Amino acid sequence: MVIHLGSAALIGRDDELADLREVFKSVQAGQPAAVIVAGEAGIGKTRLVDEFAVEAGVAGARVVRGQCVELDGEELAFAPVAGVLRGLLAELGSERLIELAGPGSAPLGAILPEIEMAPDSGAGRGRLYELITSLLERVAGDGPLVVVIEDLQWADGPTRDLLRFTVRSIAAPVLLLLTCRYDEIGRGHPVRGLLADLEQTRRVARVDVTRLSREQVSAQLTQVLDREVGPDQAEWVFERSEGVPFYVEELAHVEDHAGHGALPESLREVLLVRVESLSEPAQRLLRVMSVAGQRIGHAKLEAVAGYDITTLDAALREAVSAGVIVVDGNGYRFRHALLHEAIHTDILPGEKARIHVGYARTLEEHNQLVPDGHSATAIAHHWYSAHDVDNAFRWSLSAANELISNYAHATAQVMLERALELWDQIDDPIGVSGGTRGDLMARAAYEAYASGERDRAVALTKLALKQIDEAKEPERAGVLLAQLGRFTGKSGLGGAVELLERARRLIPADPPTVARAEMLDLLAGMLMLEWRFEEALQVADEAEHTARGAGADPLVASAQITRATVWCDQGDPEPALRVLEQMRPMVDDHPTILLRCYVNLSHVLCLVGRFHDAVKVAKTGRERAEAIGRRRTLGSMLAGNAAEPFLELGEWESASQLIEQNLAHHPPGEHYIQLLEQHARLRLWQGDIEAASRLSAEALRRLSRRRYYPQSRAYHARLAAELALATDQFAVAWEAGAQELRDSPRLVPGQHLPVAFAAAAALGGLIRTGAVSSEAAAEDIAWLGGLTRELSSTWPLPVWLSLTEAELTGHDVAAWQHATDHLAASEGPVYLIPYAGYRHGWALLRAGESDHAAQVLRGAHDDAVRIGTDLIRRRIEELIRRERVVLPGSEQPEQPEQAAELSLGLTTREREVLALIAAGRSNREIGEALVISTKTASVHVSNILAKLGVSSRGEAAAYAYRSGLTGSG
Repeated sequence: MVIHLGSAALIGRDDELADLREVFKSVQAGQPAAVIVAGEAGIGKTRLVDEFAVEAGVAGARVVRGQCVELDGEELAFAPVAGVLRGLLAELGSERLIELAGPGSAPLGAILPEIEMAPDSGAGRGRLYELITSLLERVAGDGPLVVVIEDLQWADGPTRDLLRFTVRSIAAPVLLLLTCRYDEIGRGHPVRGLLADLEQTRRVARVDVTRLSREQVSAQLTQVLDREVGPDQAEWVFERSEGVPFYVEELAHVEDHAGHGALPESLREVLLVRVESLSEPAQRLLRVMSVAGQRIGHAKLEAVAGYDITTLDAALREAVSAGVIVVDGNGYRFRHALLHEAIHTDILPGEKARIHVGYARTLEEHNQLVPDGHSATAIAHHWYSAHDVDNAFRWSLSAANELISNYAHATAQVMLERALELWDQIDDPIGVSGGTRGDLMARAAYEAYASGERDRAVALTKLALKQIDEAKEPERAGVLLAQLGRFTGKSGLGGAVELLERARRLIPADPPTVARAEMLDLLAGMLMLEWRFEEALQVADEAEHTARGAGADPLVASAQITRATVWCDQGDPEPALRVLEQMRPMVDDHPTILLRCYVNLSHVLCLVGRFHDAVKVAKTGRERAEAIGRRRTLGSMLAGNAAEPFLELGEWESASQLIEQNLAHHPPGEHYIQLLEQHARLRLWQGDIEAASRLSAEALRRLSRRRYYPQSRAYHARLAAELALATDQFAVAWEAGAQELRDSPRLVPGQHLPVAFAAAAALGGLIRTGAVSSEAAAEDIAWLGGLTRELSSTWPLPVWLSLTEAELTGHDVAAWQHATDHLAASEGPVYLIPYAGYRHGWALLRAGESDHAAQVLRGAHDDAVRIGTDLIRRRIEELIRRERVVLPGSEQPEQPEQAAELSLGLTTREREVLALIAAGRSNREIGEALVISTKTASVHVSNILAKLGVSSRGEAAAYAYRSGLTGSG
């Protein structure tokens, strides 16, 4: 028999290969990328990727592969990830792999048992995702890395979550190639959401692999058969294969031996032609193999098949010779997934159940035959598929424990819910499981929460509570209520505090327990976030007392952090800062509490205007987060806490990079919204009102989906007021600011003083434009002034009071001079320095002091240009034109040099970028020269074109040469 195993050359894929090469160029240039290679089964996705992988390898890239695996509708947890890591292990060795994994590499042992590292029980899935992403980055430090993940349609939940995380956050020359059968991703398919998320990411491209034309089918036949084919034969194969390359190969094989008149009626029958010509031992062996999936190790197959060595070897050789399977390392795999599926589908139900029983019993006796350490999961699958409910129930529980230790929380949830499904069919489920149905529901709920399925976690916990008689088992009910309170609060749903209060009444205070201390600590934190400060302090005291009694030192520290943060929000930041500073060395051995301390301390420092210290603390915290493998999770939150003080300091390049990087990591909901609003305020003060409005609208849309805390509401009110002020919508700005100040459950100095200033600016605008008279506004002026003075009485940042009072006095020269002096003596907000100068200059003009006004406006304009606040620069220029101000050193305000300088308004960084544009540099080259991201360089270029009023880089370059801004002398 002549065996046909495919064509030697790639037919009809020039365009697709060119697309992959183009993406790879960006990876070679240092950028991460991902490509979804989409197409139906048999279309040649793997063949295309293989061809590209060879080219990438020749070009110096390292290529590793992973395969998603389906078992009767189930997916193996982290199967493709394990394949990728094993590829790296084979190339690098365990010592080098662990070295590259960096700090906190222990979780690798959960996926690669062969490296003999005990999994870290304290690590969550986020830490594992961080670890794997960082490992890929470090491997790519030696050159481009290509990671191929095959058959994404079968990806398990943990792998899907990891891919979301990695694609969004990886920052190294790594190309992720993901093959997927798009035709199998229907409505409700779990991979559908992943694909939608990925395709919204700019770094993800899609390459569609389509069917071959008649001419291409003819060319493929010629290669497969190694001879010319007639037009009738080519047309016959084209019609039957419909241009699918794999079917072309199989039809060529069938036609070559039977004549095209004897071709089978269905494509499935075409695939089985190879199999039906084999001996019965070989056919049975293939059916046994198919139950294990697309690949099986030789030792496992030998143990399950039940053949003597001679028969087994003969059957294997026959199947390999027929081109049904191929040798793959120390095992075998089907030559194509379609062959595997056809053989598996052809097994009769009774035989399939018997084969599953054989696998289950074999693996119970020889669990080392499962190389990834998921032996219990494999055994549970086989017993469930064999319809043996008792064994399936018992092993599903064991599998859940195994999966939890391996961070596969989503798959563990599936196993626990399967046990719940079987509960009523088991004689003694309580005896087997060691708990009640409610206990099992609670476990499944926790795993749902750990895997990010928060709605399901809430629903399962509610079901578990219905299984408990609160009067008979108050403590058990209280613990579940605490769990429900945690899930509800973290999901942004209402009622979390009420649930925790119920738990507080039910869990006994004596003796002190960790469960009660955890509940109280959570409740204190929730009350703090709801600005119920007196209650929060009371509960924090109780939490600390209970934690000490239970010997839970981390919870003692957590309660103290909560208390200190409340003190700050109450207007007493100095003792809060002392406590938070003292806590850092005390919780050094408790990473989660330590990072919480860094988060809260940097936040408080920013509120009180110690912006440089806030940046330093946030960056130190982020370094600690990276050292323990949590740079993209908790570290992302700390990066956001550094972005805010950077914004106030006018270090907008740094703020922009941090915000964009961390938005790409998609942190939890409330932190994502915070970053959007920070980004909106940055773009607003930079003068891009349209972008700021778009970002603000997106933040508001996300806020509307969840219950949000007063702090978020106050920050959004500030942003809304500032946006309205930028377009002189004073009534809208007044409504946003005044409503927040009146409706807030309480006033918090660090949050509401900036809102009061924005409200004062709006009220001043209404009076200036005649929309409201001074007399009509007198009551509001008195209310707002009194409120600001009260909030400022204990607050160490006087700029807000002086600015608010200046706004309320209108054009009082002394008031604006006072505000300017306070800003000059403070670290920031620096963007308000030119604003105060602008208002000071305006007041001087109104007072008839034109010369002094010109000097002040000259300085304010210089400050605005230096800082990069086009919003204020344009205001100053408008005032100068309107009032025909002659700036120092100018005879007329329209003098060409002065007009050009004012209309240009480029920041120092933008002048640097313009010089590089004039030198013919691309955005990537500009980024490399200035050590900024390509995306940031692109934003600068867009801003420059807008400011110069030109439509192309060439026009901008010409302007730069005419204006002497090229740096060429």
